[in-house]
Amino acid sequence: MKNIILLFIVLFSIQLSAQRNCGTVQYLKDKQMQDPGIESRMQLMNQQIQQITNSKDGKSSRNVIRIPVVVHVVYKLSVQNISDTQIQSQIDVLNEDYKRLNTDASLVPPPYEPLAANCEIEFCLASRDPNGQSTNGITRTLTTANSFTINDAVKRSVTGGKDAWPTDKYLNIWVCNLTDPLLGFATLPGTVNASLDGVVIAYKYFGRIGSQAPYNKGRTATHEIGHWLNLLHIWGDDEGSADPCAGTDQVNDTPNQEGENYGCPTFPQVSCSNDGDMSMNFMDYVNDACMYMFTNGQGERMRTTLENFRSGLLTSSGCLPALAPSDCDTLNNITGGDGLVYYFMNELLPEETGYLTGTSSLGYKAFAEKYTSSEEQIINSLRFDFAIASAQNANTLITAVVWDANGPNGGPGTSLQESTFALSDVIANVDGFTFTDVYFPNPPVVNGDYYVGFVLSSSVGDTLAIYCNQLDEVNINTAWCRDATGTWYEYSDQASFGQALSLAVRPIQCIPVAVEKIQPMSLTVYPNPADNLINIIGGSGSKSWMLFTVDGRLVNSGNVSNSNEFQISTASIHSGVYLLKLQEAGDVKVVRIVVSHP
Repeated sequence: MKNIILLFIVLFSIQLSAQRNCGTVQYLKDKQMQDPGIESRMQLMNQQIQQITNSKDGKSSRNVIRIPVVVHVVYKLSVQNISDTQIQSQIDVLNEDYKRLNTDASLVPPPYEPLAANCEIEFCLASRDPNGQSTNGITRTLTTANSFTINDAVKRSVTGGKDAWPTDKYLNIWVCNLTDPLLGFATLPGTVNASLDGVVIAYKYFGRIGSQAPYNKGRTATHEIGHWLNLLHIWGDDEGSADPCAGTDQVNDTPNQEGENYGCPTFPQVSCSNDGDMSMNFMDYVNDACMYMFTNGQGERMRTTLENFRSGLLTSSGCLPALAPSDCDTLNNITGGDGLVYYFMNELLPEETGYLTGTSSLGYKAFAEKYTSSEEQIINSLRFDFAIASAQNANTLITAVVWDANGPNGGPGTSLQESTFALSDVIANVDGFTFTDVYFPNPPVVNGDYYVGFVLSSSVGDTLAIYCNQLDEVNINTAWCRDATGTWYEYSDQASFGQALSLAVRPIQCIPVAVEKIQPMSLTVYPNPADNLINIIGGSGSKSWMLFTVDGRLVNSGNVSNSNEFQISTASIHSGVYLLKLQEAGDVKVVRIVVSHP
């Protein structure tokens, strides 16, 4: 009898471990206990998603959305340090499942086959890290922790895990040893602090190489990323309610279902007066081999979430290769070789005190350097050689700026892009005898004359001096200053200076990725800025067009046959600056387009 009882316990344990166990619901409940406002925010989001979905009316353009992924492997034992090949197999599965390229898609039962969706969502292992450097999209962290649970420890370096990459630009997936029988868990949009946002998967069930049956086809990640993209379990997570058919997954075309399914049920298993549970849906609990579809409604909900509540991913450069040296050119207007010294105001004006900015009684608040580009270029970042810096206020910020040249007398005009950085960081760089690099989150496109520089709205005691050419050097003046009234002057305009000066401010110019050198082409593109439509007139042959973000990410594309007039919809594209590439026969034209929705 004792042996029979022991056998029963073993078999019961095996059965428990064989059932899919998703921790997302319990994780969400824990977060709701900590933040009661989550429920009302989720209700508001659901209302907004429904309104947006209804307004689309099936007429919106459908471009593939590409999501950059970083996989954080956190391991104690070598078996937990899964291979690059296993990780890539998971990315392959995601791209198959979310685009309905999975080989088992043909197994969807006939009643539900018309609902099976190509969600037009792709995933890539990141090629560019948050600092713009090349990466394979995988981090590896050796930990002392034996295992992890849903308490977020795996997401923090201080608790033996790995800190997230910016979660508005990357899907962070942590792969680790989760406590049995947990397979994974995910964060729904807007329910956690940004640093905790992402998906956690047990290493034993990640990918379709090296994973364990019956969850060995990579569908655990498909399921959990569905949650991350705002899908609920298909039965509506109404466990424990008086009416098990009362719950909803917020998707109209998924049949109402009493509860979860396990294993590989035979269709139809009828509940809640449906035509059969959609147990083969990726958001049920069946084995990997028996789930193989999202519905059109689920796909629309995920895309609407991406476009409105995870929109930072749409402009992420994570899937783009890192810019190579051949893509960028560091410019320098300073002449005289080694003859660089910092420039004190009182060297020329003894009655004045202080440095170029800050406590100078002249009240200069901004400096700019003129550059010229012979073709469209992206200004990815600026490099400053500051000579002296000190801060009275530890929180003082400096603003790096790219201006156009439409100001009075051809001086700095409208700001094209800005990025703030800390004066305290400059002080550290000056102490270390190094430069300060400042990157732009949305790099501007320039063509012709433009200006780069900085603005310091200083308090008393905040001072800043920048390298320039020596006083005895003669060169073409390229430096401008802005006084406290907001007026720009060339240094050569100030008689008291009597010198032509060039500051050490250097733009990093980059050729847009995937956009070739521009050749003339007789086409008219209007309006610019555009709201919902771009009109193209000219030519008579077949044309192709591609719309890129300024850092080279393809947003949409199309072909037009033998027409001298056509339109491109920008209704579903976020406001911003884009590059429109038009090609007819051997001619190419690239136009900078501003999309501005009211």
